[in-house]
Amino acid sequence: MNHTALSAAHMVDISLRDPGGGEMIKVRLQGTKEDMDWLEKQLKSCSQVKITESSDMYQNKGTNKYFRKYLEISKKKEKQ
Repeated sequence: MNHTALSAAHMVDISLRDPGGGEMIKVRLQGTKEDMDWLEKQLKSCSQVKITESSDMYQNKGTNKYFRKYLEISKKKEKQ
């Protein structure tokens, strides 16, 4: 399987050490079902972020191959 999401993930630093004060970001994923499932699994294993919401997959118009879904991602609270 060719992970198109993998190429995009390498271009984005998902470390939230200095996020600029925000608590949550909304992300739109677009790709094959397999690639989006793979990326969501990778994000769930990240120790610094938490997926707080994950939408259903929606089929893009004009294609049976590509879909989209939406995530809300928050930084995990540091243990004190």
